[in-house]
Amino acid sequence: MSYKKKPEMILFDVGGTLFDDTKCIPRDGLRQLRLSAKNPDVTDDDTLENLWNEYMSQIGSHKSQSGVSLDFLLSSVLKYVTMTAGLHFKISMAEQEEIFDRYNSERKVIDGVPELLDKIHSLGIRAAVISNNAMSGEGLKLAIDRWIPSNKMEFYLTSADILLTKPCKSIFLCASNYAGIKPENCWYCGDGRVPDVDGAKNAGMTPVLIDTKSSIPLEMRTDGERGEYMTVNNWNVLSAFLDKF
Repeated sequence: MSYKKKPEMILFDVGGTLFDDTKCIPRDGLRQLRLSAKNPDVTDDDTLENLWNEYMSQIGSHKSQSGVSLDFLLSSVLKYVTMTAGLHFKISMAEQEEIFDRYNSERKVIDGVPELLDKIHSLGIRAAVISNNAMSGEGLKLAIDRWIPSNKMEFYLTSADILLTKPCKSIFLCASNYAGIKPENCWYCGDGRVPDVDGAKNAGMTPVLIDTKSSIPLEMRTDGERGEYMTVNNWNVLSAFLDKF
């Protein structure tokens, strides 16, 4: 772990890091998905919401033998709901995920994200996404491309893609090995101390935590056994920090 040398790649979380979303309301996403079908009048919003709740109650929460929490693909839930309701689509499953994601909450891009991504690109630093997310990587790409068209992310890896969630180091190592970069040459930017800071450290990466409530632009924090890690209160602060490279 080092903040003294330019990283070869910076990996990003999504919720709370790239985007700030309001509470997810599945019914709103399902309504728009129904309206995007070839036969929207075959069912109604109440039926879709009931099917969603029924399926989610059956899934529950699951963990691996080692105790790692597991994520399941949003597409599995959407397929169950829409197929049971008799809906048919011309669009791909990834497009269905993106529609559901776009309409189930209100979203804004967090301050400084486009500028940070432009800075990273100008410095020749590669960028990609690792997210605890029920969307597939293909669906998440459509969402990020819609909201941040100039992002230049190389790939999008979600916990639902591989089942395993952060802070398990497996998802981080999966990304670094796929990119062909040693973990120690990767930084990971996120908003959670356990999934993001601990997860990155578990994998040998250098974490950067965004804490928008902090009054200090940039500080090195030490949380007991967690050790030292960098915190910024705005992504423009990290952009300025990267200028030294």
